[in-house]
Amino acid sequence: MLYFREICNRADKGFFFKEKRCEKDCAYVIFKQRRRFAMKKAGLLGYPLGHSLSPQLHQKLCRYMDEPIEYSILEISTENLENSWPQLKKLDGFNVTIPHKLRIKAYLDSLDVSAQKHGSVNVVAKQNGKYIGYNTDCIGFVRCMEGAGIEISGKVCVVGLGGVGRMFATECAYHGCSITFAVRKKHVEEWKAGQKADLAALQQEISRISGHSAKIVASDELEEDFDLLINASPVGMYPNVEVMPVKKQSLKSVKAVFDCIYNPRETLLMKEAKAAGCQVCGGMPMLVWQAAAAQEIWYGKTFTKEQVAQVLAEMEEILA
Repeated sequence: MLYFREICNRADKGFFFKEKRCEKDCAYVIFKQRRRFAMKKAGLLGYPLGHSLSPQLHQKLCRYMDEPIEYSILEISTENLENSWPQLKKLDGFNVTIPHKLRIKAYLDSLDVSAQKHGSVNVVAKQNGKYIGYNTDCIGFVRCMEGAGIEISGKVCVVGLGGVGRMFATECAYHGCSITFAVRKKHVEEWKAGQKADLAALQQEISRISGHSAKIVASDELEEDFDLLINASPVGMYPNVEVMPVKKQSLKSVKAVFDCIYNPRETLLMKEAKAAGCQVCGGMPMLVWQAAAAQEIWYGKTFTKEQVAQVLAEMEEILA
């Protein structure tokens, strides 16, 4: 008799029509019971979500688990988040993206140490009737940098201050990096006028963690040398692909650029960074690794590096 996972995989593909009757019936029963009783219900919470590849990604990852997943797009605006919470509570877990990575914390029962450390949530899991917030973006980021051969060290510029931007800054600070936040000029002026208490608090926290004084500058006025520039903003994301978050001349003094955007596969920022001689990495590896970490939380099982690499190759083909 075939192992359970192989039976399910082969049943998915319809191979059992060529097998012996007893094995076909066994596979059918197991497969139907699996779908009826063991289906994980998850989804992606965010707004807008027209660009998302998460449903395809999670279905590909789920091949390596013993249970299928029903993965939905949960396109919910900030205004409707509170009213939508009862709907979200029907899920076994869900991913969180722009603009909810900070807001969702108010609805959760507790935060895992990863979410406490980085101040934002990108994964929610239902555990014993409680809703727990996690941050797996940090795992995806570190794995992504390792795969690209980019060191998380030295002087780092983070463009954008949403949930993922705070995660990048925090993770780099724990690596001992000196952090510069590049934000809109309006926000710099408000910060200088004492009107951005959250930004001032973040600056103090990052300075404390890293041991270096964090800086805040306007993104269109970057002039310093950086070992790594990270785009944590949606600028350049599909369909608005003809824009970039910093000026082209700012890249001349940057060694490496990481754009967390994964669609398009190569953003305008990445193209210009390559032309400037920078080492470059896009966001797809981070997307895949953070999704794998999310499923590990939901299922309580782990992926091998080879399995994640296979899914990454398939996802990159989609955007080729």
